[in-house]
Amino acid sequence: MIKKILTPLFMVLLAWIIPGCSTGFIAQDNGTGNNSNYTENNSQDNNSDYDEYNVDDLNQYGEWVNVNQYGRVWHPSVINSWQPFTNGHWTYDGNDWVWVSYEPFGWIVYHYGEWEYSPEYGWLWIPGRDAWSPARVQWIDYGDNIGWAPMRANNQNWPEPWVNNNVHSWTVVRTEDFNRENITSYGLPSVSRVNNVNQNQIQRRQPDVKIVQSHLKEPIKIVKIDKEPIRNETQPVSTNTPPVRNDNPPVRTIAPPVNNDNPPVRTGVPPVQNNNPPVRTNTPPVRNDTPPVINKNQTNVRPSNNRNIIHMQVPPEEKQKVARYQPKVEKDVLIKRNPRPVINNAPKTDGRNNNDKKSGDERK
Repeated sequence: MIKKILTPLFMVLLAWIIPGCSTGFIAQDNGTGNNSNYTENNSQDNNSDYDEYNVDDLNQYGEWVNVNQYGRVWHPSVINSWQPFTNGHWTYDGNDWVWVSYEPFGWIVYHYGEWEYSPEYGWLWIPGRDAWSPARVQWIDYGDNIGWAPMRANNQNWPEPWVNNNVHSWTVVRTEDFNRENITSYGLPSVSRVNNVNQNQIQRRQPDVKIVQSHLKEPIKIVKIDKEPIRNETQPVSTNTPPVRNDNPPVRTIAPPVNNDNPPVRTGVPPVQNNNPPVRTNTPPVRNDTPPVINKNQTNVRPSNNRNIIHMQVPPEEKQKVARYQPKVEKDVLIKRNPRPVINNAPKTDGRNNNDKKSGDERK
């Protein structure tokens, strides 16, 4: 009698324990399990998602390529001997030295991101979320020379200018030539290491304006730089699959309550007390390694990027310098890939009228 009563109680207790253990394990695995692939894919997507840089000045003079180490980067279409921060000049805004480029894409790539050199592609610009900078360069100032190189990725530094590493990353000029308009013509072809370090200390910061002024005959003008925010908003992308609408009303079943008119049966048997602890089985919980099913028809909405980038605006005197040198740079240095379509505004002519006119001329 006791065995018949204990057996159902034991089965009920066992059925209650096992599902609870199994459900708890699966929830923990989904929340803290190995999701490295998912995280890696997300990081790659974010690394290549810079919609604010999808502008004509980059798309026309270069191409976007995927590099495993850096993700999606921009490769300028230029001649082989080209290097960043050469076609332009330096100007002073009262606090910093600002690079004014003669290249159409200079307002982006010289004030945002980093640069790296690839033997396969050449120079690569790596976009980033960094704030606008007067010039993304690495400085060196020693003796009567001033040098700069593009900011490198991952907080790395280029070797010293006098170290031969087969990459022409540095531009070095004499201090008296630092404010020249066409500064690339004054770059030193070879740089030697400073022998007397005590008299020629190496400074790894932007040049002191007072020291530069001491090497110049004319006073350095302070140029006002205006920063115009440019927003390239990307509209959310969604699928055109309409949601399924169900116009049928829900079916409700109403079941009458069951009345039990029979009085409870009382027995004289006292309740059985089970002093034995519940038996726990060593059955491991069931782990579900099946990946979740992704519905490809669901609407995927991509958040719009509302980040503003700065388009540097210089005063008219500086614009005249840019207009003086930019045509030559575009002709001799840059290779335009995707020219803007040319709209022909010439009035349309009627072929019939032309033929009639021709016939009249022939008759004469």
